[in-house]
Amino acid sequence: IYGSYTLGANNVANSTGVFVKAGIITPAAAVIIGGLSIGLGVLTFSKRVMMTVGRKITNLSDFAALMAVLGQDIIVHIFTWVGVPVSSSQAIVGAVMGVGFVKSSKAINFKVLGSIGLGWLSTPAISFITTVGLLLLYRVLF
Repeated sequence: IYGSYTLGANNVANSTGVFVKAGIITPAAAVIIGGLSIGLGVLTFSKRVMMTVGRKITNLSDFAALMAVLGQDIIVHIFTWVGVPVSSSQAIVGAVMGVGFVKSSKAINFKVLGSIGLGWLSTPAISFITTVGLLLLYRVLF
């Protein structure tokens, strides 16, 4: 439940805040839309990400998984409290790496971490390029 709270407080705000600030939706509508969207995402497309984080970085016992999620939640909550949007994905991957580190550095799958890191590095640039392209296309069409 704490994890859901921190995701809602930080990550949903990242996605819906721009619409609230633009006056497109109210904060109450953002809460409803954000909550429903998280639920839909979990039900439809989350399995591959869950398997990567939960099994491919390092082996997690039940207790280690609980500690990783708690560590992620505490850190995301602190950043939310001071008003800084952060990535829950980065927080949980760092926490799972911490579990692997406590076991042994050999317990960490660095190949998987490399793929994740590449995604983290490329996402802002690809998002930037996509948004510029969409806005330029909009200008041409309308």
